[in-house]
Amino acid sequence: MEKKIFFDHITNMEKYSGFEQNVIGGGRYVDSRGFGHELFNFKNDNGKCYGYTAPHCRVNLNKISKIEICQDAHGKYLDDVLVIFTCQGKNGKRVIAGFYQKARVYEKEVSDKRTTRIYNEVNINYNLICDASNAVLISQNDRNFEIPSSKSNNGSGHGQSNIWYANKDSDNTIRQEVIQYVNDILTNSISEEHKYNLYDEKKSYIATTQAIKRSKEARNKCIELKGCKCNICGFDFQQQYGELGKDYIEVHHIISIKTLSNSVGYEGTDPQKDLIPLCSNCHSMVHRMNPPYKPEEIIEIIKKYGAN
Repeated sequence: MEKKIFFDHITNMEKYSGFEQNVIGGGRYVDSRGFGHELFNFKNDNGKCYGYTAPHCRVNLNKISKIEICQDAHGKYLDDVLVIFTCQGKNGKRVIAGFYQKARVYEKEVSDKRTTRIYNEVNINYNLICDASNAVLISQNDRNFEIPSSKSNNGSGHGQSNIWYANKDSDNTIRQEVIQYVNDILTNSISEEHKYNLYDEKKSYIATTQAIKRSKEARNKCIELKGCKCNICGFDFQQQYGELGKDYIEVHHIISIKTLSNSVGYEGTDPQKDLIPLCSNCHSMVHRMNPPYKPEEIIEIIKKYGAN
């Protein structure tokens, strides 16, 4: 069975763990009050995160899965749902802010009278629950995975609503790309600079035929061939940090592993041609665009601005 998933568009905040100033988006409600009800979405509350789905904590469970719907004292719900939170990026487009893995999603809001869930005399209710260890928040500066608009993408993508179920056949490509992106984060295939928190590497993959395991052998061979220093700026962790930085470097797929592995004639990753050792800074800059910048493009940028 395909993974249960839906997208929830919320205000762009840094931490979602309490009130913040200078939030981005959110509409008239946030403009008038200065906060949205998603302000606690990533707050660790005794090992759980309680999330708000805008607007009004309403979700059509049948559009996520027509089976497996259960009911308890709080109402109807689905378990083991991947909830993708999107927000307005700095460029005005919809980007991924974070996600809940293995979440419980209620059809309607659950009233929460706890004092820890009150802000500005408003009870912040919820309809999403997950273990805090399964809540992953992307660093605000690294929210660069764009979700296309259906209007500009031949009907495939999100519309005007805050909730998008990605349940049409035409949405399958975007859906699988998002699942791959989530898998990359959970398996530490994306640079640590692209995550707000660190998470246990023993976590299981999200069920998808698109999941691809990276080869440690290919990584090690790349370092053997190209050296344990950044092949863009030349930074050497051992030279800078001594014994602490010995044998440390990040390795980047010049062409994304998904694109590479699906290319015609692919027989395996070539460490010489397909991989490159990068420092954390250059790795982050390469991923400032999707698809990533080419290493030579970053080299030219450094030549232009690096001496300033």
